[in-house]
Amino acid sequence: MIHISFVGCGGMAAHYLGVYRDLPWVRVVNCIDALPEAAQQAAATIPGALASTDFSDALRPEIDSVIISSPNHLHYPQAIAAIGAGKHVLLQKPVAPNMAEAQAIADAAALSPRTCGLYMSYFDQPLIHDLRDMVREGRLGEIVHCYARLMHKGGMMWSRQALEGHGNWRGSVAQTGGGCFIQLAVHYIHIFEWATGARVTRASAFTRNLHCPGLEGEDLATAICELDTGAMLTLDAAWCTNGEELSLHGTQGRFTYRDQKLALCSSLGPFTGRVVQYTGGLVPQFGGFWGEEQQAEIKPPAFADIANPLNQHLQFLEAVRDGRPAPVSIASGVRDLRVVTAIYESARTGRAVECA
Repeated sequence: MIHISFVGCGGMAAHYLGVYRDLPWVRVVNCIDALPEAAQQAAATIPGALASTDFSDALRPEIDSVIISSPNHLHYPQAIAAIGAGKHVLLQKPVAPNMAEAQAIADAAALSPRTCGLYMSYFDQPLIHDLRDMVREGRLGEIVHCYARLMHKGGMMWSRQALEGHGNWRGSVAQTGGGCFIQLAVHYIHIFEWATGARVTRASAFTRNLHCPGLEGEDLATAICELDTGAMLTLDAAWCTNGEELSLHGTQGRFTYRDQKLALCSSLGPFTGRVVQYTGGLVPQFGGFWGEEQQAEIKPPAFADIANPLNQHLQFLEAVRDGRPAPVSIASGVRDLRVVTAIYESARTGRAVECA
């Protein structure tokens, strides 16, 4: 039995708490949040779990693993304390609001004999793993451009609340690390480097705050990045409009996922993946022949679906149980933050910035 302390019960955390409730070999000892009502609401969904506002309860001797889904600025003190206390730790992305704290967490995790990892929700999706397989098998040819857009209007809500005197940690650059970009686009930096095996080497970016006067950070951001393969990566993020898309274009095909609909073509024949079923076929195009585009609706699994073997919380718990490394390392999240930092520096200085 793995004994869990669930730290940070609001926001997205409520969507995946069910994983810890439904696994018979896991027991949630306590649910901890700075807001008593959030802790109480989470604990009420899990038989026997206690509600607390005191983080030190996560360090009690009977606790094996600490799941940290708290605001960004709390990641450093909480993760360092939990790792130092000999706990397994799963940390919500981004690792921290700044590089110094993120590197310190990664260094502590590297020295720990326990399983320490980063939660990246998109890796729950079989489609993302099919995408990587297609890229690594050359099904799209040489990748020339990657594009992602992740936008929602949460910033406008948080801005209104702040102007009414109810501030939110997301409105503070010191606590968040920025604005919409660090919270949203960090997903896609990780996905594209992981899927392609390429690294961002240089970034240019623009950020604006157009509709969220109650927030310090940006509510709109665009970054154009160069990969070490020569390919280009464009990332758009916003807290003042809605939209989501992920696309890769290669010399032999393209992959676009938008509004839970996949549009796929490959000039290199059929592909059968976890959820992708591409039958192949060629059509005439300018310059020769091109793979026939096929479309399919592909819905992502629920965050708390323990029947999904790719569920990242399930995989972390299995790694703890079996004494294996976490599926996503905290060190890889430091790499993501290094790119984010370069992007913010570019937006601030108006020049392209190298990503070490």
